[in-house]
Amino acid sequence: MLVLAFIRMVIDGYFAPRWGTVSDRGYVLDTMGDRAVHLALVLVFLVRYAFHPLFVWLLLFRDIGIYAVRVLSKDWLQKSRKMRPVFLFHTTCLRVWLGLFLVRDGFRVFLKSDVLDTFAFEAVQLSLLCVTIIVSYYGCFEVLVGS
Repeated sequence: MLVLAFIRMVIDGYFAPRWGTVSDRGYVLDTMGDRAVHLALVLVFLVRYAFHPLFVWLLLFRDIGIYAVRVLSKDWLQKSRKMRPVFLFHTTCLRVWLGLFLVRDGFRVFLKSDVLDTFAFEAVQLSLLCVTIIVSYYGCFEVLVGS
């Protein structure tokens, strides 16, 4: 599902501007679709890997915050487009974090051992998750109060 979501994002990002099918409504729907996929994956991974639920709540409140910003800010669309690199960085970190779970499971299945059950691997995953949460809240804050 993660790979399909990533492929869809790349195809949409490549063809939509070239075919002139970019619109504000499409931008909002694309963002909502991305959030739905991310939250569904995070919830599945929460059940599968039993990481701390605080991280799920932080990601969930971030997504709720995005829609609150849209209500509170008149020109949220223009501001959020200026913050696109920040949001892309957040999305990339989140997808890499989710992908690392799949890599670890791949090793479990094909090697019949958990070679990635190390402190370093878990530190990388936790760092990615913390970075993506901090960056995402920074992006929401900038869209809400930034100039």
